[in-house]
Order: sequence, then C-alpha cells, then structure tokens
Amino acid sequence: MFQMRSVLAKREGNAFQTLKGHTYDALKIYKAYLERNFDVIEQFCNRWGLDAEKFMRNVFLVIYLHDVGKLTKEFQENIRLGKHSNLYPHPLYALSILILIKLKHLLKVPIEELAILSHHSQLYENLYADLEHQFRDGTFLVGEVKTFLENAKFAYEELGFSKFFEFNNLTFLDIPEEARLMELSRLRRRLWIETNRYINTHKKERVKIKSIFSFLFALLQLADDYSSVHFSDFVKERDGVFDSVLKNPEIYVPKLSLDDPVKRIFGEYELYKFQRGLYEKSPKFAMLFAPCGRGKTEAALLWALKILETYKRNKIILAMPTQVTSNAMYDRLVGLFGRENVGLFHGKSFIKLKEAIKEVPEEEKDLEEIKSENFKGNIFFKPITVTTIDHVIYSFVHGFSQADFALGNLQNAVVIFDEVHYYEKQTLEHLMTLFEILKEMDIPHLLMSGTLPDFLIKRLKDYELIIDDEGLRYKPFKLEYHNEMLVWKENREWKVNEKVINEIVENYKRGNTQFVILNTVERAKQFYKAIKGKVSAVLYHSQFAYKDRILKENEILELEQERKGLKKPYVLVATQVIEVSLDISSDVMYSELAPPDALGQRAGRLHRKGKTWKENGREFKLKVFLPYNQNPYEKDLIQRTLELVKDYEKPLSYADIKDFVDKAYEGYELKVPSNLKKFFNEAVLFGRHWKDIATPDEEGVFFKVRSEKYQRFDVIPYTYFDQLGEKALRAEYQAKIPLYMLLRELKEGDLEHFIPYDKKKGRRTKRYWLCKYPYTYEIGFDYTSEIEEDEIL
Repeated sequence: MFQMRSVLAKREGNAFQTLKGHTYDALKIYKAYLERNFDVIEQFCNRWGLDAEKFMRNVFLVIYLHDVGKLTKEFQENIRLGKHSNLYPHPLYALSILILIKLKHLLKVPIEELAILSHHSQLYENLYADLEHQFRDGTFLVGEVKTFLENAKFAYEELGFSKFFEFNNLTFLDIPEEARLMELSRLRRRLWIETNRYINTHKKERVKIKSIFSFLFALLQLADDYSSVHFSDFVKERDGVFDSVLKNPEIYVPKLSLDDPVKRIFGEYELYKFQRGLYEKSPKFAMLFAPCGRGKTEAALLWALKILETYKRNKIILAMPTQVTSNAMYDRLVGLFGRENVGLFHGKSFIKLKEAIKEVPEEEKDLEEIKSENFKGNIFFKPITVTTIDHVIYSFVHGFSQADFALGNLQNAVVIFDEVHYYEKQTLEHLMTLFEILKEMDIPHLLMSGTLPDFLIKRLKDYELIIDDEGLRYKPFKLEYHNEMLVWKENREWKVNEKVINEIVENYKRGNTQFVILNTVERAKQFYKAIKGKVSAVLYHSQFAYKDRILKENEILELEQERKGLKKPYVLVATQVIEVSLDISSDVMYSELAPPDALGQRAGRLHRKGKTWKENGREFKLKVFLPYNQNPYEKDLIQRTLELVKDYEKPLSYADIKDFVDKAYEGYELKVPSNLKKFFNEAVLFGRHWKDIATPDEEGVFFKVRSEKYQRFDVIPYTYFDQLGEKALRAEYQAKIPLYMLLRELKEGDLEHFIPYDKKKGRRTKRYWLCKYPYTYEIGFDYTSEIEEDEIL
C-alpha cells in the first residue's frame, strides 16, 4: 500500500509533486487571497446574505478536496509511468468520496461538489456523460483517503487559517474500495437532475446561485491553476519528488495600490467640472455623457478607483466596442499603471501581446509569457483588464472555456463600458439585458457615451447621469453638406471625385492633416489609390492581416506624433474602424453620410479637444458627402439623417449632434430582455458546452453578440504563405474577408482565388483557406473590379 508521502498529484518530466504538496500550495494562494481581500469577501457575503466564515470555510474545503479523486491505484500507477489517466477522471471519481463527507452547503444546490466536478472542464449538461462508455472502474487507496481526510484539520492549523474561520475535523462515512462507473454515472446524473429541478422551480434565485458559484469556482481555479503553474516553473531544472514548493503566494493575488489616484491619472491638470462631479458623487450605477476628447476615460478611471475603495471591490474591467479600441486602451493604461497591473483579452489579443512583450529574447520563453498574459486577460486576473463587450457578455453564458472563472473574478469588479451608444440594435439589446443582470448581481458599472441618445437615457432612468455641459456647448467644427459622392461606380468602373482629391492636395500643402472616412472597405481602397503619391497618405480598414493591422495602428500613431512635433501633415483614408479607436486628430474631415451617432464618432477625430471651429485663421470642417449606396446602414436611417444635415451648414456642437441622434432615432424601440437572458438562465450551472455558444475567436455560434449582415471568414494571403510556408498559418497572418466571395466560387465550381490547405494537429485536421487575390501591406487585398460591394468593418 502506498504511503501518503508517495501519493502523487503532479508530474513534470522526472519531477513529481505529492498530493499534500500541491494541496498546500493551492491553499497558500487561497490564504494570500484572504489576506489581501478579506474586506472583498465580507462585502460579497453581505450582499448575498451569506455567513462569511462559512463561505471561507467551504472554499477551504473545496480547495483541499479538489484532487481527492487522484487517490486511486490506477491514477498513482499511471502518473509514475508517465501515462495519462483519461480513463479514470479524478474530478468524477471524487464524487464517490464527496458524498461520504458531511458538508454544510452554502446553498440548496451542491455548488461545492459541482465546482470540484468541473474544475478541469467547466460545467455543461453532458460533462463526463458523453465519454462514460470509455471510463473504467477504479480502486481507491482506502487508507490514504482516510489519512488525507483526517489531515484536513492539520492543514487548516499549520497554514494559519484559524484567524479567518473555525474548523473542526471532517466527518465522513466508510470509504469504499471501488469507484464503480455505474455508481459514478448515477451520482453525476442525480446532481444534474436535482440541480436543474431546483433552478427551474426557484427562478428568482438564478442570479444569486450563478454569482456565488462562479466566485467560489474562481477561487478554486485560481488556487489550483497557479499552484500548478508555479510547480512547473520550479522544477524546470530539477528531478525528484517534492512537497510544497510555493514560498511567495502573494504574487498570484495582484492588487492595485495607488497613493494618489487623482495625480496618477491627471498629473498636474485641473479636473473639469464633470470629472470632479463624477468622482465626488461616485454613484454605483452611472452614465457619463461627454464629447470625444474631453477626458471621459480619465473621469471613468477615477470613478472606478473610488468605487473600488467605497464598495470593497478589487478589479476594474474596461469593456470596449472593438478589438482595435481594446488595443489602443491597453497601450494607454499600461503607460498609466504599468504592464504588471493591466491585462488584455479579445479574440486576437495574443497577436497584440506578442507585439507588446519584447523583453524576453528567447522565442520559447516569449511564447510562454504571451500565453500566460493572454490567459490572465481571459479570466480578468489582473487588477485592470481591457477587453471587448463580447468577452464580457460571453462570460455570462459559458461562451468560452474559462467563462465561469472569468465571471467569478468579475463578481467583485467594477465595469466601464466605453461608447455604449455605438452598437447596432441586436448588440444594444444584449447590453441592456446585461446591465439588468449586473444590477441584480450588484456589480458597479459606468456607461460612457459621446452621443447619448434619449432612448437610452429613458431606458436607464435609474442610473445617475453625469453630463459635461461645458464640453457640449463647444463648437469645434463646422458641418458642410455636399450633394455629391466621394466614390461611385459608373459602367462597372470605380470613379473618384477629382475635385475633392485636388482640394485635399491643396489643403495638404497648407499643412492640414485630413481624414477621409468611407462606409465600405472597397470604396476606401479606391479613394486611397486615387490620392496616394500626391500626399503622405495611409489606408486603414479591417481586412488587413491581423499583424498588419497592429503595424498600421503604430504607423498612424507615429504620423500623429510627427504632426504634433514636426508639424508634418498626413492624410488618413479609413472606414468606420477609426470611429472609436486611436487618439488622433484631423483639421478637415471628408465623410460619407452615416447615421448621426456614427458621424458624431467620426467627428470625434476632427479638431480633437478644440473649442471653436475657427482658430488662428484656420477653419475646421466636417464635410459630408452622399454615399454610393446605404451599405451597411438601414436605408430609412440614412434618409432621416440626410434630411437633418442637408440644410445645416453651420458650426456644430455635440449638443447639436445629440439632437440629430434623438430625431433620427425617434420611436426607436429595443426589445429587452434579449435572448441573452435565455442563454444566461440555461447556463446558471450546467447549460451547453462553450463550443456550442461561440468559436475560440468569440464569434457567435448559437448565441451571437452582434448581428451579421455580412458573414466573414479567415483567410491567409497567399503571398505570406509563399514566403513563409506553414508559419503563415498562424493567426497573425489571417485576415477576414466576406464569405460570399468563397461561396460564389464554390457555387461556380471553380476555386480561382481560394486554395484549401489542411494541416494535421495531433489526431485532428484543421482546414485553412489561402487567398490568391493580390495582397500588400499598403492596400490589403486588391479585388480590382471583381467585387460589387463589401462590408464596412
């Protein structure tokens, strides 16, 4: 019979960690969390009516018992031989032990057992059921199980948990010699049936159950994952058997600490009235309405830091409209708070982090660090995380593999939603539904907008509204409508407005930086081709390869620095990706007609931080032109906007833009709750597998955050594949283009521009699509005249 010292839990090469050692390391991380976040635990328990000592004790037991299923003869033999124990899944085997222990549950559903059952997979309805035919009966090491359970009190005392809660010995029934698969299947099914029955008959408790389970689950995952990570790092150059190896658990429990938040964020600048008002009031649920360039982000950060202190929370989440805005915000916050305090996550954040983390010269170490940083962003590990609204929403519906871990960390966060008005109808309906859930969970959040429409204000009437009245009165530019187009098609040939081209060249010679915003990618490319070579110009849209998009962002920021420092002008031709992204400013803007909120966002990059449309003899103008067609907007909305702007050639304030927005969206109704509530209710504990909800890139499968007028898919430019071979199959070389282009060629039975490429990854084969349309960093894909229209983003 194995001795407790020889009972193993972890293996890395020829290094092993005992079950006791791994359990103690996990508990050390939990203890560090309690020491740094005791007030956070208390407020969480108070808001849900839990006894704080009982909560802390139950989390201790869940962490202590999470690997008890490894105490089988088969697992121990396999770990010594370096074999997997897939046929003997220890979270499932733990059920045979857990039902013998007299745990006093926090809720009427056994969330403690469910957390242990799912700590390697996340709960879903067929967890382990879909593979039961593969599993085998196991043989418990009865003596070792008893000893391990009896030692729980000793671990509690030795690690110093007595200052947080009282704990007596575990009491348990006789341990069986066998873990029978039939019995395990029955136990798992009973848990599933009884839990779902309770949830479905106690609908008012759904939010409470989800909140408490996810927080408990996140504490288990934090302790388990990072004790394992630490052991892997510790034994890289070591062999042998080790007990506890963790000496500094606090490094896995980061906490933001600032002596003077106002100075950190504003430096020597004086706060505007609206910024000070938001900071001093610090409402738990708030809306902030202020023009672009007036310091909304700084005000929101100051609010969040005050809320952390007032309401005893420990994380800040910034939910951004797009991946581009997330990247830009990440760079900004790293400059303010340091990379150690700021995380990033979205569908392609790995690429941004790879570009951002350059300190580690060795490629393999660099890859490990990037993976670690990406995972931390995914689960909201750091004190501050920048992400997309998609990722926040998917954390509530099992939309990715670590959704419950992320949602648990979000339970004690404050959330800032940037440019909340920006989204199309379906996404807005999901957001309104999310806000209701956040309020039920008592998670403080702030909604920011530069053009806050009345239909949102009315729906969110119980939020404290803070308005930048001073900024709304400024008139930083003049609206000038032109009853002509920038780009159009004539006899299937693209035409560009030569009069505008000549005007831009003359403005450029006078030192003016100019932005040209088209509603579709193809029209932006056509305009850029007409202007390039005549001025210093750059093209920016969403159909570049991901690595090139990041390089483009950096190139534009460098041009902006030269504009400020060397007074060198440039011309940016772009699509709406520019509307809520980079901190850049133009002197003149040419834009196709778009809905008034979109025009307001575009204008946020015109004479940024300006107060009047005339300064030092210069006139700052927003020149609006008819679009070639209404794509991608609703025809009626474009027509209503046209009626508002066509006779309005005068200086424009953001209050005027809001008036346009209210008139254009008059009668606009949102259907709330959206089907987000349905998917949330399904995923309170079990629900669907995350792959049924969304792809790894967070594109919707059964649940879609954004409506898809045009479906897109990933391709690799053939030019990169030709240069790099299979290295070009990495995500950073992929670009998104309209799916109908591929479908058209498949329908015609002639794949002229697309080549399928299959690559084996273990037992699986993944298909990539190589795109043979000419591709350059300057233009992206050049479809010439073969494509009629494309999507905007």
